[in-house]
Formats: sequence, structure tokens, C-alpha cells
Amino acid sequence: MLRQLRIHAELKAFTQHLSAVSGLQRFDMAYNFLYGSIPAALVTMPALTILALPVNYLTGSIPQLGSQLVELILASNYLSSSFPNPSTPLASCSAYSTCLTDFTGCPGSVRTSGVCGTICGGGCGEGEACAPLVEEGTMPGNTIPMECAVSIDSVPPRLMHTSAAAAMLLLRRSLGVTFTDWTATSLCLVSGGSMLTPHGWTGVRCDSQGHPIAIDITATTGQFLLPAPSFPSVVSTLQALSSIALPGNGIYTEFKAFAWHLSRLTSLKHLDLSSNVLYGPIHSSLLTIPTLTSLTLSDNYLSGCIPALGSQLLSLSLSSNYLSSSFPMPPTPLPACSAHTNCLTDVSACNTSEAGAGNQRSASECAICGGGCAEGVVCAPNLMVLRRAQSMQSTQSTQSAMAAAATLSYPMSCFRSRDSFLPVAMAPDAVAAMLALKTGLHVPFTDWVQGALCSVEWGADSTTHGWTAVTCNGEGHPTAIAIDLQELSGSFPSEMSALTALTHISLINDRIVAEIGALAQNLPSITNLQYLDMAYNFLYGFIPETLLTLPALTFLSLSVNYLSGSIPQPGSQLLELALSSNYLSSSFPSSPTPIPTCTAFSTCLTDFTGCPGSLRTSGDCGTICGGGCGEGEACAPLVEEGIEPGSIIPMGCAVSIESVPPRLMHTSAATAMLLLKRSLGVTFTDWTTASLCLTPGGSMLTPHGWTGVLCDSQGHPIAINITDATGQFRLPAPSFPSVVSTLQALSSIALPGNSIYTEFKPFAWHLSRLSSLKHLDLSSNLLYGPIHSSLVTIATLTSLTLSGNYLSGSIPALGSQLLSLSLASNFLSSSFPTLPTPLPACSAHTNCLTDVSACNTSEAGAGNQRSGSECAICGGGCAEGKVCAPNLMVWRRAKSMQSTQSTLAVAAVATLSYPMSCFTSRDSFLPVAMAPAAAAAMLALKTSLHVPFTDWLEGALCSVEWGTDSTTHGWTAVTCNGDGHPTAIAINLQELSGSFPRQVSALTALTHISLINDRIVAEMGVLAANLPSIPNLQYLELSYNFIYGTLPTAILAKDTLTSISLASNYLSGSIPAVGSQISELHLPHNYLTGTFPSSGATFASCTCADNCLQSAVNCNAGDEALQRESGCDICSHAIGTVQPCGANRVCAPEVSPAAEPASLLPMTCH
Repeated sequence: MLRQLRIHAELKAFTQHLSAVSGLQRFDMAYNFLYGSIPAALVTMPALTILALPVNYLTGSIPQLGSQLVELILASNYLSSSFPNPSTPLASCSAYSTCLTDFTGCPGSVRTSGVCGTICGGGCGEGEACAPLVEEGTMPGNTIPMECAVSIDSVPPRLMHTSAAAAMLLLRRSLGVTFTDWTATSLCLVSGGSMLTPHGWTGVRCDSQGHPIAIDITATTGQFLLPAPSFPSVVSTLQALSSIALPGNGIYTEFKAFAWHLSRLTSLKHLDLSSNVLYGPIHSSLLTIPTLTSLTLSDNYLSGCIPALGSQLLSLSLSSNYLSSSFPMPPTPLPACSAHTNCLTDVSACNTSEAGAGNQRSASECAICGGGCAEGVVCAPNLMVLRRAQSMQSTQSTQSAMAAAATLSYPMSCFRSRDSFLPVAMAPDAVAAMLALKTGLHVPFTDWVQGALCSVEWGADSTTHGWTAVTCNGEGHPTAIAIDLQELSGSFPSEMSALTALTHISLINDRIVAEIGALAQNLPSITNLQYLDMAYNFLYGFIPETLLTLPALTFLSLSVNYLSGSIPQPGSQLLELALSSNYLSSSFPSSPTPIPTCTAFSTCLTDFTGCPGSLRTSGDCGTICGGGCGEGEACAPLVEEGIEPGSIIPMGCAVSIESVPPRLMHTSAATAMLLLKRSLGVTFTDWTTASLCLTPGGSMLTPHGWTGVLCDSQGHPIAINITDATGQFRLPAPSFPSVVSTLQALSSIALPGNSIYTEFKPFAWHLSRLSSLKHLDLSSNLLYGPIHSSLVTIATLTSLTLSGNYLSGSIPALGSQLLSLSLASNFLSSSFPTLPTPLPACSAHTNCLTDVSACNTSEAGAGNQRSGSECAICGGGCAEGKVCAPNLMVWRRAKSMQSTQSTLAVAAVATLSYPMSCFTSRDSFLPVAMAPAAAAAMLALKTSLHVPFTDWLEGALCSVEWGTDSTTHGWTAVTCNGDGHPTAIAINLQELSGSFPRQVSALTALTHISLINDRIVAEMGVLAANLPSIPNLQYLELSYNFIYGTLPTAILAKDTLTSISLASNYLSGSIPAVGSQISELHLPHNYLTGTFPSSGATFASCTCADNCLQSAVNCNAGDEALQRESGCDICSHAIGTVQPCGANRVCAPEVSPAAEPASLLPMTCH
């Protein structure tokens, strides 16, 4: 029994768990404030015999009763329909003072108060329940107001859709709506929601996807305070909006300009702008909106003729205006029409009961504006009090005048129509600045051109003009720029300083991905900027202090972005500051002058004193960017196509604007990165020894190379991020080479969405040797096979993302260092392993796991996993030495064709699901014994070049092509074919000396030689004298050494050699003729002279910058201007000397133990 306890709740919500009480026999909740319908589950509880719910506020019909009920008391409620015929007559029943229509089976009576048909306006919508509005002191049973409230069956309020919220904020500004809960973080009532549920967006209703469907702002006089409010063009994006009601708001403006863009709403059914101060004619496009069925414009100051009506209209109210001429004949009779109190001569087409003019204004009332206004002028109420109030900028007087205007009749006078404010030519200096802005922000508008006309202040968008989204003053100087809902990038250019009249900038929901310091660094030069709104973008980094202290800036909105760090001290000039939905931290700065309007909801602030706000509910404040970024870095969102601003997305450390400029990569690091480039198959052409690498704090706008790479201030790579470059990796079996272990500053690797198709273990085997690796993202590729345990236990690794691949097998034991792990959308099996400590972020859905509760406790058991048929991959398993992989026959065919089509095929596989088959694992390609003749040649090479590897021994096994380094073998840095013949030698980052011996001619299968950064001090002719004897040599890489002398003709002419790199050495003399077989030739950072020779070669890639060449056009025209400006007088002789050291002598560098390749060293004759 819970009688007389003043319980105010929906009965269905209050009793939803009662069914678990299997032995409940009596339930009595009389004299409370229960509302809603009686749930069927309650009246059919198997043991319940007595149910007493009298003196409540229950509505709806009574469900079919269970046969177990003996006594039922429902008196003094609002229950309707007939009493259900019970299968077994009740021993006792009471339904007195209800709204039932038939009491057969239960004695009762109808309520005498007469409210049965009127409560909640006659009924509530789907998902709503009629609830009493209970105040303190109200007793149960009293007749009190009732209102539709959220039912337990309804969905709760939700965040407005991002693009819709951006458009609504623009609408707020354009209409002058002052509701403070129209914000990015406010919840919007959904269809079926209740005004009693906490929410924002006053007067707005949304659908279940968060798109506005209705705007109803009624009788809030003084709400719209702009001098000329209007619906902006962006309203056309609100395509779910079906109802707009703004009656009684004292809106004082010209009707055509105010409502021009409403005709672009494709779902608009109901429009009510009655009881305002709208004037001027009605434009025809409004009356013919295909979906518009109800239009109410009564009680305004509209004049002129009524345009032709659309056949879709069912209800039209134009009463109490100054409309003239006859009411037009509608295509079909209007079911509801009102046009009285106008100046019409015939309204019979509106209302046949009013023959002729009907109840119209008198002739004296209709003699407005002296009988009419001239062209370009419109008849409007003469609200001098309003205009004086506006000029005084007094809120109180403006509100008072507008309030009066809705109820008083004012004399009407001719005023200039907004259409008469014709567009003007933009001032020349402003044009230059605006064109620079177009380039700087990549503005897409094609009418931003010299000579285009600019719309003026107070002018209407209905007038033809150029310079979309720009407003000018009468002299042609831009005053406002509102580029919203576009796709922009870049930054504001320095030329913005010329826009001296510019006061307003709005870049809402433009998908701008930029550090705010870089984007806005030139904004302080705009001396009169008052209003800046860059909400709903992907801005990141720290808010610059200069932005908050702009002397004229009174309004700043940066809501719904990805800003972090502390907030600098705001200037005293700011009147409104919006920072909600960011990652800003620390306390809001105290200020002697509080900001009148400030919001910081859904941020990471620890103290909201001075600015109302709240902490983010997602709990990601301490985890973004692994807890923080290094010096000169900014925490940036990793934005993908389709992501909406405000979404919770991964964030990584990116370059900050405040960092040092790009610099040359450290020599040893560049060596490793070039090897990485070759091993992974990276095709970026700016991965070269001469390229500059972005450093922490550098800007993407600064010229640089090494695409996707970020370096520290010493030139060591700290991050590699190559995203969505499908087809980038084209080697048959790409992998991270062993040399990656030398990149000890590398902390982040992200290669998502690149369609990398290879076995995971050999691909990532050497990553476990990176001592600083924190973040690894290899998601959305075609990696297959099991995950190796050494990867998930890297001591520094905190974030690992492998989702969206074809990985299989069980998940190895995880290291305690991990904070974020994503393995979703693979084919992993068994149970998710028990964790040393719970993971703050973990995802393993869409796999074949039997239990994922250790990953996500909210998913008990298997969670959202693949079906049994999906998990039956590779016939249930593969034999030893095999691995389960996607059968990408289209990919293999495309690769063998090596065509553009093949690249497209590679791109396709990232999004398709392929059948999986068993293939030979790279671990199963076991090392082989080297062929005797080859072993003899390799031992001679070891002696001649002083190779330091101790496992170059007769009898040692050699790693085979397609094999993996994870298999034990000898002959370090050598790869053999299946017959034991070496195919590739890659001795990098060692210390070698000597030359290639004559025995290398026995290496008949050898195609690749790489000796990068091996500190070789040797004359090129001596070192490479025997290389032409290698029958099938195709690739020669000797960069980053101390090799000197001239280029041998025999090397450049060798018929099999297609790729030569001798970059960053000390070669001199002229370049001999280049064989036509060579497709790649890299000679930068040497002392070569003369003219690069013409040849029959068709270079895929040729570089020769930083030499002493007089002409480089035959190699690379871009290198023509990149020759050495000094240092060419080597060995004390001027540039171009044929034999600077005389016969039988050569110019060589003086190499000290600490000298780095490519550094400026003294050179002398030897």
C-alpha cells in the first residue's frame, strides 16, 4: 500500500518492474498523482487479486483484465472508452467519476466537471502522456491543469544534429532570437517529448534524428531586436522543418525581405507570422510552396495585391492588414479562409458568405501613405519611437516600442524598400583583400570575382548580386562575411587588414580543420571586428590571447570545436563568449569585469566561476592525445569524411603554429626513413634527402617535404601519419624493416585506410623494437593473420588501433601500459584476455569472440559479434605454416597488370568483404642454405668491404624472399631466392670500407644493393669497379656516405641497372652519358659540375639539387635554381676545372670520426 504519498509519476514507469514480484496479491496506490494509461502487465499479474488506483489522474482505456482479479477500484480518474468485458465477473468494482462511456461490468459514473474532452487540449501525441501540473499544496483529486508529458514509451530529448544546429544558430543571429538555451550543447525536445523534461532550444521541436521540425515562439514581444531581421539563406538546409509559428513578437521589418528564403523549405506545411509589424507586399513564391497548407499573416501591416494562390493551400488568414484589390480566385475553394479588415474590393473568393467587399476597412483607413508609394519605396508603419530607441541603442526602449507596435495602429508612411538598396561595386582595395581571403580559405563561391556587385546593408537577398555571403556598406566596403555550411581550409591572409569596415565574420560549420592560432593569426589586424563566430568546426590548439583581446570584439563563439589548453585572460570589451563543447582545461580566468553572457558547457574546465558550464560527460578529458602533447605540438582531431563537428573522434598530436620552422631530417634518420620508404612502398616523391621535415609547432602552410612525417627539433621523426592514401603501399609484401629500430624518437604511427594487404606479423614485427612508440593505428587495411604478443606489450604503447582488418586467431595477453585498444571488425576468436588493469577505452565488437566482457563490461558475454556463418572462415582453420587471408584475386590480377585499373582495385578492397582462404604464411618460407658459389662470393665481399656481421659464415641459413625476419637465420641484411642465391644486400648504418671484389660477378641472382649511411670513405671508381660484372643488378643505393671522385661511365651505362642513388656524397666532375635503361637517378648533395647530359632515358624520378651544375634541366627543371650558391671551389680550384687536382689525383673530403655525410667538409687532393 502506497496511499496518500503525493507520488507524481507515470503509472507505467512506476510499475515497470513489478512483474518480477511473482507473489504480489494486493496493490493499492490511492490518492496520489499517478498519470498515463494502466499497463496491461499490471492487471494480468498472476497472483494479483486486489488493485486499487482511485483518486489519481489516469487516462486512456482500461486494458483487458486478468481472470485472477477479484476487486478493482478506479474511481476519480480520467479513464475513457468502455469498461472491458472481464472473462470472470469482478466481486467488487468501482469506476465512479471517470470518463468511461460504458460501465457494463463495473458500476460507475461520468465526471461532473465536464473536463473529459478538454484535458491536454483534447489529447496527446504519440509517446506522450497527459500529466497533472502539481504545485505545492495541491491535493490529489483536485481539478488542476494537465499537460502532455514524456511517456516512458517516448524517446528523451537529444542533441540537435550538427548541421541543423549550425543552421539554427545562424537563424538565431539573423532573426535576433535571444533565448540563451539555443546553444550547441542544448537538448532538443523530440516528437512526443514534454515541456517538463529538461531541455534547451526553447520553442523548437526535433525529430528522432535531431532535425528541427517545428519552431514556435509565441507572444514574446521584444524577442527580435535586429533592425531588419530575416530568415537567412541557410534556412533552406532545414529540410525537415514543417512548422514555423512566430505570432505576437512585434517583428518590425519588410515582409518580402523577412520571408524570402522560406520558399526554399521543401517540407514547410504551417507558417504563422500573425500579430507582428510586418509591412510591404506578399511575394508570390511564398503562397505557392508545394507543401504549404496553412498560412497565417493576420494582424500585420501588409499592403498591395494578394498574389495568385497555390492549390495546396487549405487554410489562409490575411485579416487585419491593408491588402488591396480583389481576393484572387483560388484553384480550388479554400476550406478555411479569412481576409476581413483589409482594403479589398471583393473577398467572395475567400469567403462566399461575405459577398463583395465584406467586412473591410473604411476608405479613410485605406488611404495609407497618401494613396501609394513611388517605385523602390514601401508603405510601412511610422514607428518613430522605435527608430529613436534603436539609434539610442537602448534595449528597454526598443522592447517597449516593439511591444506597442503589435497592438497599436500607427500612421503609415513611405520608406525605402530593402529591394531599393541596390548592390554596389566593391571598393578596389577591398576586392584585393577579399580575393586573398578567397585563396587563403579556399572559398568555393564562383561569384567572388573582380567587378561583381556586393549586397548592401539593409538590402534584400532577393536582389541579384555577387559576392555571396558578403555584405557591404554604401561605399562598397565589406561589413559582414558569413560563409556558413561550406568546406573551407587554410587561414585568414594578412591582406585582411585592408577590410577596415568589417565588423562581422561567421564561419559556422565549414568543416575547417586547422590550428586556431594558424587560422586566426591575422585577425587582430582587422581593427573594427566586433563579431566572430567559428562554431561547429574542427579547430584545435590553444586559444590565442590576441583573439580574446581584440579591442572592438564584443562577441566570440568557438563552441563545438576541439580546442584544448587553458583559456587566456579575456578582454574587458567582450560581452558574449561561447566556448561550449571543447577540451579546454584549467580554471576559467577570473576577471575584474565579468562577461555578461558566457557559456562553457561540456568542457574540461575545473572551475566555472565567471562562466557557467559543465564537465564533459564522455570522460575523455584526461585521455585525449595520450594525456598531452609535447612542446610545440597541439592536440588535433583525426577528421575523416562524414564525421560531424562535435563528434567524439580520435585525437593526435599535430604541429603547432608556435614551433620552429621545418628543418632537414637528421642524416641517420633520413637514411632509415628512405629504407622505410622502399620497404613499405611509400610513393611520396618528397621523401628525399633534400626535403625539409615539419617540426613540432611548424605549420602545414609552411613549405616542406616528408609528407605525413613530423620531426622533433633535432630532425628525428616523431610521427608518421599517412591516412586514406589508398594504393599508397604497392610492394607485394610490405613491412617495417629492421632499420626502423633506429628511429628511437618515433612515438606515433598512423597508416589507416591504405589497403595494405599483407600478413600482420611480418609487417609489424620490428615495431616492437621502437622504444618510444605510444600510438599505433593500422586500422581499415587488409592485414591478416594473428596478432603477435611482442606488439601489445611494447612498454611505451598506450594506444593501439587495428580495427577494420582481417586479423584472426586469439588475442595475446595484453600489457598493463595500454589505455586504448580497438580491435573491432576483424575475425579474432576465443575470449578477450583478462586485463592487468581495466582499459579506459576498448572496442572488440564484430569479431568471433566468445566473451568480450573484459574489454567492455557493458557487453556481457559475446556482445555484438559476427554470426556463426561469418566466423566459419577458411573452413574452420588452416594447417601449420598457413594463414587465413582474404582471397583478393582481383587485387592480385590488378597488381600483375600494373595499371591504373589495378590501383583502383586495391582501393576497392578496403571497403569490400572478401572470402578468406588459407595461404602460406611468410613464417613458413624457411631460411635456406646459401649456394656454395654464392657463399664464396659473399665471404669475399665480407672481407673486401669489412662487413662486421658475425653471422656471415659458410653453412649459415639465408632469409628467403617473402620470408619474415621473425624466423631465425644468418647472413644479416641478405635475402636469397629459394635456391640459396642472394637477390638483395642491404647493409645500412654500419661502418664499411674497401671495395666490391671481383667475385661479386658470381652473384647472378643479385638485383638490389643498398649501402646507405655506412660511412664509406672511398673513390667511386675504385669502390664500384666490379659492380658492372654483376649480371642482373637493377638497384644501386650508396647514399649518405663519403664517396668521392667522378661518376664511372660503366655504372650509368649498365644495361640492367634501372635505379641509382648516390645522394649526399662528395662526387665531383661532370656527369657522363646516362643509359636509356635508367628510370630513377638521384644525385643531390654532391659537387658535380657542367651540364646534366641529354639522354634517351625517360626518368620516372630524377633529382640533382645542391650540386655545382650550370644546367639541370635534363634531369629536373625544378633543380635548376637549387644549385649550390657557395662551396663549389673545392680543392682550392674554381668550379668547372676539369682536373682540379691534376692527373692521377682526386679531390676527396677530410673525414673526421664525428663528421656526418652531406656536411660541409674540407676537401683536398689525394
